[in-house]
Amino acid sequence: MGAVGFPAPRFGGLRIIIPMFRRLILTCVAALLFASAIPAGAQQERSIDVIKVSGPLDERMVDFAMDTIEEVAPTSELIIIQLNSPAALSASLLDLALNLDRAQAPVAVWVGPETAVAYGGAALLLQASPIKLAAPGAKIGALLPVGFEEPLSSFDPSVRIDPGFTGGPHVPDHLYEERATVEGPIEALVDEVYPSLTNIIQALDGRVVGFGDDVRTLEITETVTEDGVQRQRPITTRFHEQGFVDRALRLSLSPAIAYWFLLLGLSVAAFEFYAAGVGVAAAVSVLIIFLSGYGISVLPVNWWALGLGVLGLGLYLYDFQRIQMRLASLLGTVAMLVGARYFVYEPPQLSTAWWSAVLIVLSVAMFFLFAMTTVVRARFSTPTIGREHLIGKTGTAETAVAPEGVVLVDGARWKANSRRASGIDPGDQVVVAAVEGIILEVDPIEEPASPS
Repeated sequence: MGAVGFPAPRFGGLRIIIPMFRRLILTCVAALLFASAIPAGAQQERSIDVIKVSGPLDERMVDFAMDTIEEVAPTSELIIIQLNSPAALSASLLDLALNLDRAQAPVAVWVGPETAVAYGGAALLLQASPIKLAAPGAKIGALLPVGFEEPLSSFDPSVRIDPGFTGGPHVPDHLYEERATVEGPIEALVDEVYPSLTNIIQALDGRVVGFGDDVRTLEITETVTEDGVQRQRPITTRFHEQGFVDRALRLSLSPAIAYWFLLLGLSVAAFEFYAAGVGVAAAVSVLIIFLSGYGISVLPVNWWALGLGVLGLGLYLYDFQRIQMRLASLLGTVAMLVGARYFVYEPPQLSTAWWSAVLIVLSVAMFFLFAMTTVVRARFSTPTIGREHLIGKTGTAETAVAPEGVVLVDGARWKANSRRASGIDPGDQVVVAAVEGIILEVDPIEEPASPS
């Protein structure tokens, strides 16, 4: 019997296929390595990047702007900082200003839209920007103080950011203290005026601009064909703004909001004390006070004004404890009003208008008048409608009643007053003599004299 073997072509086919499969794998690996070696900017289409910078310029906002510029510059044809800020709070603003013309892409600063402002250090960004733009109607000026943190607070805006700068235009002297409404170019601050981002893109397209050691001809529009008609449109525009947490913290960078949050948080804490609830109000109070604390830690606060606000709230609580609105409440209203007005007082950069101060104090007064009164009635009353039936009933003093205190009558706690000069001590037996609203008028029960 002859030897039986497998057909040779089967092994021959494998010898051919396996080397081909290996070459395919090596080719794919090489392609991946080559693709990873291509610069990021070459793999992505170029874009216009708009960075929204608004509100007082604290360190978190300045860091956000610098980090975003560094991140988008390799793929950006033009970076536009949309600026709307009344003041600078962080000295790191100088680092941002110094690096505006050193980025890897051209940077423009635009104060817009028409309601935007640029005061103090915010105007300094315009001065340092390679491309200085503003919307008609925007307000610019009030350069002093430049900021509220050294070395920014002592910076001289009459000197350009670049230490090597020795000539050229300087900021007009009157803008150190005054503000100007943008109607046209402003020396050293605004070179061109455009009402919208669309107008800026149309005007700058094809312009030769310098940045760092480089020069670029801006190509920020593209030609598209729609329904057989060619037209120009901007290249992809990306908008950048801070995340939710940062935006929440920035709520308290308004002096009025920071002050209001402080008083509101303390008021809600008092509400929780009287309500004796499950802690929901306490959690809200902690959150509000935390937000206020961020603003207080960053803003140039007048501590005497903050103290006046807390004192005024304490006077409200003093009168509320006695269920009355008398001299202490009046003094508390005045103290909170003055504290609100001068909590941060750097007009026009950072200040609280009188009408805002009035609204803050009015909101606190309404909280005490309605919310606090409601919770006290719920806690210190019985479910019985009408309270005249309590007259003549006896109870026990839970606290000293001298002349105000708390008594336990008919199974419920009540606010109580006593007109007896001797006063009533905790544990003493009392009798209800009269009812005034939710307040009981009580007298001590005289113990019978022991026989001699």
